[in-house]
Amino acid sequence: MAFLRCELVRRVLCYFFMVFCIAGMVPFQGVCGINPAMKILVHEVLPEGVAGIKRAHAVASFGVPLDRSNGARSIGELGLVGASDYQFRVLHRYPDGAIQWVLVDTLASVEAGGNKTIWLTNGSGNSAGPHLAVDGPDSITVNTGTARFVVRKNHYNVFDSVVVEGTPFIQGTGGITAVSGSTRYSSALDNDSTAVIEENGPVKTVIRCDGHLMPESGPWLFGYTMRMYFYKNTGRVRLDLIIKNAEIASYSVKIFESLRIELPTTVSAPSYLFSTGPGTESHGPINETAYLYQAYSSHKYIQYLGGASMLRERLVPDTGLKVANGGAVIHSLGDETHHSEGFAAIYSTEKQINCGIRNLYGMWPAGFTMEDDGDLFIDIFSPWNSKDDIGFAFFAHDKRQVMLEFSKEEDAPLPRETFYAIQYPLTGRAAFQHYRDTGAVYYEKRLATHEETRRFLAEIGLGNYEMANVDSIRRYYHWGQAGGDNQYDVNLCQYLHYLQTGNGGAFLAAQNMDHHKMFGSTRHADDFDFYVDGPELFPNVNTVIPPEQEELSFNYKPFDREHSHDISVPIGYFLTGDESFMDGWKDHGEYTLYDQGSGKGAVGSYYDGTTYMGYPRVFSRALRRAGAFGLYASTDVWREKIYRIVRNFMSMRATPLDIDQNGWDLDRGFFYMSKAGNCPEGRRCNKVFMAYDIFPNSFWTYQPENFDDPLMYEDFRDYLLGDAYHCLREIIPLEHQVYILSLDLANESDDSGEYPFSFLMALGYEMTGDDAFLVQCKSHYKRMLVVQSKERVYSPYSSKFIYDYYNRNVVAGYVAPLGNGRVDMGNSSAASVARQGSVYTLTWNAPMDGLQGYQIKVAPVPMVENLNFNQVTRNYQYDPDMYDNYWAALNVANEPTPKQKKGDAESVSVDVAQVISAYNARYGLSEGDPAYRSYDPGTDYYFAVKYNKVVPAAYAETIPSLPCP
Repeated sequence: MAFLRCELVRRVLCYFFMVFCIAGMVPFQGVCGINPAMKILVHEVLPEGVAGIKRAHAVASFGVPLDRSNGARSIGELGLVGASDYQFRVLHRYPDGAIQWVLVDTLASVEAGGNKTIWLTNGSGNSAGPHLAVDGPDSITVNTGTARFVVRKNHYNVFDSVVVEGTPFIQGTGGITAVSGSTRYSSALDNDSTAVIEENGPVKTVIRCDGHLMPESGPWLFGYTMRMYFYKNTGRVRLDLIIKNAEIASYSVKIFESLRIELPTTVSAPSYLFSTGPGTESHGPINETAYLYQAYSSHKYIQYLGGASMLRERLVPDTGLKVANGGAVIHSLGDETHHSEGFAAIYSTEKQINCGIRNLYGMWPAGFTMEDDGDLFIDIFSPWNSKDDIGFAFFAHDKRQVMLEFSKEEDAPLPRETFYAIQYPLTGRAAFQHYRDTGAVYYEKRLATHEETRRFLAEIGLGNYEMANVDSIRRYYHWGQAGGDNQYDVNLCQYLHYLQTGNGGAFLAAQNMDHHKMFGSTRHADDFDFYVDGPELFPNVNTVIPPEQEELSFNYKPFDREHSHDISVPIGYFLTGDESFMDGWKDHGEYTLYDQGSGKGAVGSYYDGTTYMGYPRVFSRALRRAGAFGLYASTDVWREKIYRIVRNFMSMRATPLDIDQNGWDLDRGFFYMSKAGNCPEGRRCNKVFMAYDIFPNSFWTYQPENFDDPLMYEDFRDYLLGDAYHCLREIIPLEHQVYILSLDLANESDDSGEYPFSFLMALGYEMTGDDAFLVQCKSHYKRMLVVQSKERVYSPYSSKFIYDYYNRNVVAGYVAPLGNGRVDMGNSSAASVARQGSVYTLTWNAPMDGLQGYQIKVAPVPMVENLNFNQVTRNYQYDPDMYDNYWAALNVANEPTPKQKKGDAESVSVDVAQVISAYNARYGLSEGDPAYRSYDPGTDYYFAVKYNKVVPAAYAETIPSLPCP
């Protein structure tokens, strides 16, 4: 009881402390359980050219990361200060079970274009109040306080009932409906449909509804998932509809005319209101039927590789915007720049229903239809489209987001206000440094601030460049397009830019493209497992699509193997909590497990562990994807595949004697990829941007937690340091890099070439503290960005580089190195090394205060930091027959944790025979394998101990950098 009383007092004091802080009465330093408490700015997500509107008690929904050191494992440990209504949901956990990302839903009032400060701290979980939804045997009832909704579990009709302050808004049976030929299909005809509560709290409830669009008799047309979002104290409902054609039981392209959400309302003698363009509206009494039809519009649509001509042929031949009421045409088709903002309303003197479709101007053919009997149709695929035979691809999903708001007429918000809740929603964002310092984005903790990025751009002569703040959209992308701007995930850059700046256009553009990735480019499998069942269903991975799919359907174009830029998707999920993102991403992973690892044989089965490297870019994407899924969708299958793919390529060794033998050169540091292409006959070459950008960047998605044996991660990282040295010594000294690097002949500058080495150079600096990796690379940066893509400056790889360039906070060196280039402390002939059989005992004194780690290496010969090959003279500074590269030597497990005072005694014993045996076992090596190593009892082994420390940035200004011995 004493403990409980102390805990209560602590929480009360913490609460009042934060209240005083927010009021500006005391400076806040963070004394609560989430330490320090997280300051969050709640604001509108606004792109360039869009003015905000006042939000009153509106829902802000956003994900934020927690620091691992907080150790929070339950939402019951969290709270908000500055908000009265809120709830939490865990999105992702650290490997130790602590919460890494949490979704926050809260009610907030924000002035137009303004923000509100709240604080995430410790607490007792969700705010007080009942959960909005109650589960019943046949239906789910949601009571928001303003409105009461009933959702059926079978025969799904969207709303079985909507009542606002005692007034009913729905009559009869609605549903999701579609027309194909002369047949009408409806979700309400499906006796097997389901509805479950997916999330339930005092602020928000999410109901997930699944089923099929059925005819009166015969087979279904589409599957669907509808997520329905309900919010406290409002009649507002968000509908996220996914249309599906990915069940093997119906393996075909589906041809249809229209698809709608039908709502039979009780609005009598209704009038309509339509947005007919930016700042313009049309309204009046409905004469039989009023409708808005958004045909093809180029507004904010990315034309480059956007497939506009194909989409106009297969999806919507009409152009512009049409609005009609009865026989009167209010706005005519014909101008592709004409577009609706995306909102509408049906209303009477007593009732009003506002509605909006997110990105309506780009979701053509879509719109709204209203009839004088009160029926309201959200036209997902409009019946007013002149094309009545749209082809919907197999394996495909397509998603739309709709907002509805039911209210009494006297209390009704403007339709624009309802629409903004889905088009430009409220969100919350912490300081960028919080995302960086918590490793929120793929565990990366070395990312530049916006100010550092702007400074860097100014210094290299690109000070006028800034990433676009426009919420662009596309419905098609040619993933196989060559060129520098298609070699990285630009949407991840946009998310990072948003976290740095709060620019809503960058965030929305990333969200739009992630929607296209998951619901326009992913092969889904709804009633089978691609990885498990695919090899039997589709023995040839190149012929998995139904006949004529590519000729008939508008959404047939999936990711290719070389440019599948999917690593942005988990970050989009964490920032929004949109479960459809993670569902789609896992489907994509399942397909690629089949496509690149289902026992197809040696060629291309990267996840089965083939040593065939194939096309370097295909292999590198598979490697990157495995790391990402290992971190954010970890399963036993992915863990096994990571082990297989990394084990095999780490054990491959190149040799000048065989131009077909891929692998590492542990003297010069490169990884040879024989299938790079464009190499003259009989030569060994690497394609520079593949071997030194795309391939090493794959490591960015890996962490030690990806592996059962953490030394596999350490080995991988060390070999990439060798690759970084190879670039630093052999490629970057060229005035301009070559496109094809000859590995066995001298190379000369290529005036047309400049390639990104940001990740390798940052990694090189971070592992050595050697400024040369940063300084020498910077001189190439401007031309690289101009030639490749300026958006790259916001990539995580460039961000690491820029952070390192301005902070220079890595101190690294070697314990008791013997000098003259040697970094080892010697063998048993040295005073600090004692030997008994295969066991060596090393002793030394901590070289400085506050060290963070040691790395111990063992080799049969003395070690140098790098052998330093000169690609012009074709000579080494240090003879590889006499020395080993430190980074290529064998790692020793279980290094001691450093003592924290300079001069403290350190000691460790190493069984070299065991180290070598563990290495061979780690990579499945046996005698005769190129990478196999054997213990020789007659060899007196050498040891090197490397130390490292990250210091505050000011350290570099007061203490000279410690050079590598």
